[in-house]
Amino acid sequence: MTDWLDQMVGDWVLEGRSVPDDPAQVRTGVERVIRQDAWIVIEGEGYRFQLANDPATGRVTGDFVHWEHPQLWTYDGAVEEDGALHLYSRGPDMTGRGVETDYVDVFEIVSPDERRSIGRVRAADGSWQDFSRTTYRRREG
Repeated sequence: MTDWLDQMVGDWVLEGRSVPDDPAQVRTGVERVIRQDAWIVIEGEGYRFQLANDPATGRVTGDFVHWEHPQLWTYDGAVEEDGALHLYSRGPDMTGRGVETDYVDVFEIVSPDERRSIGRVRAADGSWQDFSRTTYRRREG
């Protein structure tokens, strides 16, 4: 698992889009991913993500915080059959009803210089629905 996480280390330029695609919801930025002992630390503009392989379970554990929101997201996941890291969490649903629902963030390594993430939320029928897609390209120089 550590080797898989190490693929994310580096400086990245990102473009994120909402699903369905809304040009008003496109975000761009940069992200730095470093190795800090057992953890990888992902820092972007306004957020911080920390991930580590838990040797006791063989799974990935972590947390995420966005400076504009009081929610601390905690994650548990693993690299699944599709080769992507699937991180599961629970948090407030997007309807504003004040209830919690399930989420999964899927991290894919496309090549040494490109990766993607997909944010998914559990729908009322139990299926997963994409709500965001982000592409990261390694910064040169």
